Amino acid sequence: MIIKTEGFVLKNKRMGEADSLLTIFTRKLGKINAVAKGARRPKSQLMSGIQPFCYSEFVLYKGKSLYQVSSCDSKQIFYNIREDINKLSYGAYILELVEAVTIEGQTNNRLFNLMGKTLSLLTLEEIELQTLIRAFELKLLHYAGFKPQFTACVSCGSKEGKEFRFSVSQGGILCRECFNEDISAMRISETTIRLANYLMNKEINEVYRLKVNNFLNNELKGILKKYIMEHINKYHFKSLDIVDKL
Repeated sequence: MIIKTEGFVLKNKRMGEADSLLTIFTRKLGKINAVAKGARRPKSQLMSGIQPFCYSEFVLYKGKSLYQVSSCDSKQIFYNIREDINKLSYGAYILELVEAVTIEGQTNNRLFNLMGKTLSLLTLEEIELQTLIRAFELKLLHYAGFKPQFTACVSCGSKEGKEFRFSVSQGGILCRECFNEDISAMRISETTIRLANYLMNKEINEVYRLKVNNFLNNELKGILKKYIMEHINKYHFKSLDIVDKL
């Protein structure tokens, strides 16, 4: 069976001397693994379209266990991301996150479109990088079925009060009356709650230039980091190690 679909290359690993084993997030098939035979040869026509970040049109053949890449036509290689170490690191983080939350063979068009928009915005010069990444994290969690609750107490549903905490295990904010539901719940300011809701509900191309002060960004960043680790069962991101060292 031959299938034509667009997709983003999440991983490219050496396979033998001349082949590549790809992990591709496709529109029609979801996440798949595919072999690109001869892709590492110097004159291979596949080489330009199978590097990480590449958005390409693939012609795939379904083998016994893996797809095989018959041909690919690169549509966008996001070269600008590779010229900036911060953008490259966060771009790699986006790839890691998408790979972690997607299920092989299961499509997710909202996440697919979000990834394309985010990588495109990442190539621009005038962006608020941290705001873009926080918005992406929140929307990814939503589209992957792990949406954190920031609009009301996750235990009783109350929206009253100005003092809340965020429970990673419960999946959202707790009002003062429900603090005993999770004694390890994290402090979260009312302004950070409003920021999280705003970033979650606005289109990502409407918020990428929004300036957020360091306190709010760091508070939301810390909460989302723990939430992601807990709910998608991935505890180490190589890309973030690079960011932390910069």
